[in-house]
Amino acid sequence: MRFHWMIAFATAALATQAAYSADAPKPTWSQEVTECDRQAAHGDDPWHVAPPREKKDMNFATAIPACLEAVKKDPENPRLNYQMGRLYGYSGQWEKGMPYRKKAVDLKYPQSLFVIGWLYLSGDTIDKKDPCLTQTMWRESAKSNRLAAQVALPHYTKTGAFKGCGLNIPDTEMMGYLEAASKQTNGDFYTGLLIKELQADLKK
Repeated sequence: MRFHWMIAFATAALATQAAYSADAPKPTWSQEVTECDRQAAHGDDPWHVAPPREKKDMNFATAIPACLEAVKKDPENPRLNYQMGRLYGYSGQWEKGMPYRKKAVDLKYPQSLFVIGWLYLSGDTIDKKDPCLTQTMWRESAKSNRLAAQVALPHYTKTGAFKGCGLNIPDTEMMGYLEAASKQTNGDFYTGLLIKELQADLKK
């Protein structure tokens, strides 16, 4: 069974999961609010520490220097690296953003693992598509209790997006991600429905 019609409805709901659950990994990086956070925090990021900024509300002329300074002071902070990559991507300078994107991924930042994984699947602001890299990143993100990855990984696996990648994730593991995701829906109807449909499909 295909779930594209539910994906459209559930996407907005997945984006609203702004608070990490009790089962999510606790940040080991600094939670100090920087000017970078004030200018580039992402509302979909469960680990953001400042009010989020939409792309249309960003001032790249001030935000980019602010994030460069923040990353310079705290280069191992995955949130700041993620936001630096976000700014460069939104401003059309995604090549400059790649080192920061990769740094956040290397530090296993759950939000970055999901978002950069999506870019490798869609081909948006990336050098080339690599769905196998997406699969690996989403698995790491799902293990870190990122709701979007926990739902997207089973869905796109079933649609054949990762066919030929060689990484065969057991259905029992997928069921575990969906069960964890079900605890984070905050009662959203469409997200819950999508999860139930995916669970039913895995049981077949």
